[in-house]
Amino acid sequence: MLSSKNADASACAKTLSCVFICATIAFVSWLLVSRPVPRKLWEPLLVATNGDVTVMGESRQLEFWTPSAETKDYLHKENGKVVPTEMWEVLSNDDPNVQFGALLRSNQSVLGYRRVHEWGQGQTPYKPGWWWTVNVFSNYTPSDLALAYDKFWKSHQILFVEVIDNRGNTDRQFKTAPMSQAPDAK
Repeated sequence: MLSSKNADASACAKTLSCVFICATIAFVSWLLVSRPVPRKLWEPLLVATNGDVTVMGESRQLEFWTPSAETKDYLHKENGKVVPTEMWEVLSNDDPNVQFGALLRSNQSVLGYRRVHEWGQGQTPYKPGWWWTVNVFSNYTPSDLALAYDKFWKSHQILFVEVIDNRGNTDRQFKTAPMSQAPDAK
């Protein structure tokens, strides 16, 4: 009788081990096969005057910093002069930023940009400058931006770029009520 109980316990343990191993394999396989759908972070829309709304296809926003005319007052100095590695940040006015914006817009993959004057700190001391948001088609990469940036600004430094992707759907369109029929906001 005793050996029958041992045999039953051994068979049960083997069955439980087999079930556990199979369940683990199934779970790991599910993790590998199932990919979460990327969350849409940003949705650019084209809204016509009649209320038609079209979701733009694959696009992204690239965000980065450039110096402003005020930046020069906050740079490192040695013997009263700005250190050579920061000389590219010395601007007498903001015309170079206007020119850089025109350079960006000359690329057909760049849809447009905006820039705001702000203060911030990253790898350098706290200082003012321009923060840019550039809307581009997804074929325009952060590397394309970095090459244009370095060629224009001649900074010869690593460029920090924040990327916000629109994993858009090019066939999605919807119509909303025209502006004249929209409910009054009170």
